[in-house]
Amino acid sequence: MKRILLSAFLLVALMAQINAQNSISLKINHKLANADFTMNQGATNNLGDDFNVNRLEYYISEISVVHDGGLETDIDDLWILVGAGRTVDVELGEYDITTVEQLKLHIGVEEEYNHLDPSTYESSHPLAPKNPSMHWGWSAGYRFVAIEGNGGSDFNQVFQLHGLGDSNYFTTTIDLDITAENAALEIALDADYTRVLEDISVSSGVISHGETGAAKKCVENFRDFVFSPAGESVATIDFSEVSSFKTFPNPVVNGSTRIELDVTHDIYSYDLSITSMDGRQLQYLKAISNGQQIDLNEYASGMYLINLIKEGQSIISHKLFVR
Repeated sequence: MKRILLSAFLLVALMAQINAQNSISLKINHKLANADFTMNQGATNNLGDDFNVNRLEYYISEISVVHDGGLETDIDDLWILVGAGRTVDVELGEYDITTVEQLKLHIGVEEEYNHLDPSTYESSHPLAPKNPSMHWGWSAGYRFVAIEGNGGSDFNQVFQLHGLGDSNYFTTTIDLDITAENAALEIALDADYTRVLEDISVSSGVISHGETGAAKKCVENFRDFVFSPAGESVATIDFSEVSSFKTFPNPVVNGSTRIELDVTHDIYSYDLSITSMDGRQLQYLKAISNGQQIDLNEYASGMYLINLIKEGQSIISHKLFVR
């Protein structure tokens, strides 16, 4: 009888542990690189462009949690309108989740809801009309991201990037290692907003509203770069290892230019990209060599950015002119 009672007790305890409900919450820490975000604070993107931000809002939707050895739980009917500088600490609900391995989310509003009438929602709902507006129109839907500010050395160049469009509704996946404590589990993320402007030149100002160009690029940057587990260190590259980097001739007059690079480490660890001034990547060369020729015959006359890249980070950029 004692063995039966002991077995029954252990079974009940095990079932209670398996069915334990933990309160799950999502917290986002607004950052500019390693500093806490504040409006109009000066920062620098990976191209070396100085900028500040006076508006940054974006939608998060269709959240799911990968947990406890690969199980996936969807958080249904939740939209979050994030404003940089405003507290984001959202209760996701109570779930049978003990350890979290990944968080999946989308920047923007899913197509099913993206083209509905905002006026049908209660004023407190994230999809209701806002001021300034996050809704572009019945056909185009919501702005997924709206970032505005000033760039240039004197912050006298206005930039505006409003990214939207069903084709730009991307899945963002963040790897995590979080365990519930005291019946609660907080998923804390850092959002580095310098990386919204990754490979987007704002030194001369850029206005891009819509589904393409720099507007699209800023949504892609949210997908690829902005979010990381809270407190995770950011890898940095030693810029001093590059003694000089240029292309010659510049301006380009005969359809090609060559790389002139002097580094203290193995040159073949560097890549090179060329982007348009609105942030579109036009060419990417891996493991470049000193003296390597770059074919530019298909390029229209104008100004481009050429970026030296190591370990995925653009460490030096300069302007390239094609005539």
